[in-house]
Amino acid sequence: MSTQTSIASAAVHVVGQYNDAGKTLVGAYRAGVHRLLGGAASRYSDFLGSRQIPLVSEQVKANLIGAQEKINGFLANRVDIDTGRIVSVMDRVAAGTTSGIEAVAGRVARVESPVATSVINALGALNQPLATVSVQIADRVVAGTKQIEARVVGAEEAAKPVRTVKAKATAAKKPVRRAAARKAA
Repeated sequence: MSTQTSIASAAVHVVGQYNDAGKTLVGAYRAGVHRLLGGAASRYSDFLGSRQIPLVSEQVKANLIGAQEKINGFLANRVDIDTGRIVSVMDRVAAGTTSGIEAVAGRVARVESPVATSVINALGALNQPLATVSVQIADRVVAGTKQIEARVVGAEEAAKPVRTVKAKATAAKKPVRRAAARKAA
């Protein structure tokens, strides 16, 4: 029954990795929004501070900057609350999926029929390479999401050049009209 155990552990690993990848993307989104709000706030305050606007006193400028900071604070707070809820839902889904996989693996492990055991072992042997590939894909997905997060946050290791793929341009084919083709024949 070791094949079922390894397939079950691979499935649990894949669920965990995809959960981590999802949480990493949510964290990157959160960091990106905070970065965007911070940049907008600094540009807005720089704009107001560097201009002499007629009929706008320094007190009005300070009030405008204060209002903009309150709006940014509200938006940042909403993003934090909403992304926290998303992460909570993702954790609950991953926990439920993991417990379901473990329950099925436990039931399969209790099978005592020699015929059923041989069928289960054969199916497990057929699916083991797929499970291994799924684990490798999940690991690469997590690594990719961590790179995305690093780029959004602005980390130094994200300064690596992005690989671009160039596609060949294909010539558009003109549709053949059946009526014209019949008249020509």
